[in-house]
This record gives sequence, structure tokens and C-alpha cells, in this order.
Amino acid sequence: MTGSLSVALATGLLSSLLFLSLVKGYAVGMLLSYLAPLPLMATGLYRGTAATVVAGLVAMAAVVAVAGGPSALPFAVAVALPSLVVVRQSLLWREAAGGGVEWYPPGLLLGWLTGLGIALILLGAALVPAPLGGGENGGVQAWIADTIGGTIEVLAPSLTIEQRRAAVDWWVPFFPAMVTGSWLAMALANAVSAQGLLTRLGRNRRPSPVYRELMLPTWLGAVLLAAMAMAAVAGGDLGYIGRNVAALTLVPFALLGLAGVHGWAAGRPNARTVLAVVYGVLFLASAWAFVPVAGLGLARFVMRFRRAKDGGGQEE
Repeated sequence: MTGSLSVALATGLLSSLLFLSLVKGYAVGMLLSYLAPLPLMATGLYRGTAATVVAGLVAMAAVVAVAGGPSALPFAVAVALPSLVVVRQSLLWREAAGGGVEWYPPGLLLGWLTGLGIALILLGAALVPAPLGGGENGGVQAWIADTIGGTIEVLAPSLTIEQRRAAVDWWVPFFPAMVTGSWLAMALANAVSAQGLLTRLGRNRRPSPVYRELMLPTWLGAVLLAAMAMAAVAGGDLGYIGRNVAALTLVPFALLGLAGVHGWAAGRPNARTVLAVVYGVLFLASAWAFVPVAGLGLARFVMRFRRAKDGGGQEE
């Protein structure tokens, strides 16, 4: 018990230091803050969910003590919440039908995190201090445009009006999806890193999943269809929210597409070279690579769903 408490205290303080590196404006603050969930997730995957709760509370107290009370909310949303969800769901298990242990599938965990990201988009839209409707003088999209425009004006006052307008036009259409997509990517990267670190140290509770065998829950497909329909049919802010929810929901399908690439390369003698080339091309293509990879994932999703009667369906 004492050992678990000591680990939780130490990792909680480490997480707060990583998060505060951004708040305090250090040069590498953005990179270090991205790793803030890692100590909490590693602690939980090693010591259990209770240790994550203790470490998270310690970290939040340290953040509030240094940066003030308002900093508690961004820390809770960006660091503590995804850490708690990852640890709690990852440590769930049940007895398999043929004996042994069946651990919580990574596809369902991905569904949990995606659902939380969607909830954050909807909550953020509800909290916008403007009426829904998307008119020229009100609505979520107009508020986001005004906020981004004001931020650019403060951070880059030397830009011309045309340059600022171009920047706003680039950021606004998918800004909620960009923010929550970054949040989702941070949670997933830290979860995989925490599990990998514990496995190398021999301190992991559960075996590492075979990520190339990723399967997604069927409800993600339904959410994607509903969001795309809302984006296509509804106008104003409803269409704007639908478009961003659809963009965020495509992230798991992009990961499913990458899992397919890994599965295809696994049986080849030069698998590492093939994957290095694939990721190099994706990196050079930047955001445009997201579309075909997500398309591949959607194709795999539909094909496997059609084979559900043969035992090849999606996770429920």
C-alpha cells in the first residue's frame, strides 16, 4: 500500500511538471505537456485504477498551486480524464469461453475515447456564449471565427487583413475536430507508450494487444453516418457540428486502415522497410493522407461487418 502511494505521489508530481511546462511558457513546453498523461497511465496500468485517481489528484493539486484554480479544468479534461478512462477500461477482463483470460479489446477503448471526444465537441458548442443558428452575428461557427481572429491579431499583429482572413478561413471549418482530434491522438499515443514501457520493464498487468488486429464497435459506423447526414442536410451550426463530429469519428477508421497496412506488411520479409516507406509517404502528404487511410478503414469495417455471420464481425 505504501509503495503504491509513493508511486502515485511521484508520478502525479511528474505529470504536473510536464503539464506546467506549457503553462509556464518553456521552449519545449508543447512537447513536454503532450506527455503529461504518460505518468498517470503508466501508474494505473501498473498499480491499478485507484493509483491513477490518487496520482491525478496530486497532479491537479500541484497544477492549481502553481498556476491557479482555473488551470484545474484544462488539466482534468486534457490529462486526468483520458488517463482514468484508459486505465479503467484497459484493466477490465473476463474469463474466456475456452478458458484463460480475455482482456478488454483496444477497439472498444478507442470507441470510449472517441465518444468522449464527441461529447467534448457537443459540450463546447453548448457552452458557447452565443445563440445557436450560425448567423452572421451569432452561433458557434461565428464565435469560433471571432475568437481565432482575435487570437491571431494578438499573436501575429504584423499580418495583413487578408492574411488574417486566410488563416481564419483555414482554421474555422474543422477547428473543433482539430482540437478534439489532437486530444484523442495524445491519449492514444500515451496509452500505447505507457503499455510498451511497462512491458519492457516487466511491470505490465495485461499483455499488449496486437494492434494490427484492431476491430471497431459497430456504433461508430452509425455515429459517422448520422453526423455526415447532419452535415449534409442541416444548415448553420447544426451542420457545422455534424461536420466536425464526422471528422473526429473518422479518426478510428483511419487507425483501422493503418492496422490493415500493418497486417498486410506483417507477412513480408521486408516489413519494416515497407512500413517506413508508407509512413514516410503519409508524413509528406500531411493531412491529405487522412482521407485515403480513413477510406481504407471504412472499407475494412464494411467488409468485416458483412462477414459477421461467419464470426468476423465487429466488436460490440
